[in-house]
Amino acid sequence: MIVTRVNVLALITAMVIAATALTTIPQPAAAQQSTIHIIKHGSNTYTLSGGSSSVGSFDIIYRIVGERSAIRSAENLIVSTVTDDSRKSPTIGYITASGTATTGNTGATLPNPFATPEQITERITNEIRRVITEAESNTSQGQHVEIKCDFGMSLESMRCHYRGPLPQTR
Repeated sequence: MIVTRVNVLALITAMVIAATALTTIPQPAAAQQSTIHIIKHGSNTYTLSGGSSSVGSFDIIYRIVGERSAIRSAENLIVSTVTDDSRKSPTIGYITASGTATTGNTGATLPNPFATPEQITERITNEIRRVITEAESNTSQGQHVEIKCDFGMSLESMRCHYRGPLPQTR
């Protein structure tokens, strides 16, 4: 019995040492994950008149910074993060779209100046995917880029562009 307990204890100790050694082995540079930062800046104006408040103007800027291949790999997560955040914005219902209309009870078409949440999500998704592809095509592996998306008061004004390569910091 004592011999069996000692062997089991030795086996458990060896397994703990092996597991510790495996988790502390440094990963090669290619296997290390690169961090991506998404920074949001927003501004709103409101008009107070006659005891009521209304939205004046608004602008939301998303900055996405990271290594270009990491950004490509995280493209779906970036898109879902930004679209989820924009859906929660109190100004989403004020984004205008051109060429949209609704039909009233009389069959008459009334202009609807506002974009639907689906239109907004589609525009954001298309702009982010477009600029990620552009950044990837125009920068080298390992280079860092900054993607800037300016989402204002209309679908037409929602634009993304990139800047890179950025200086590397360690």
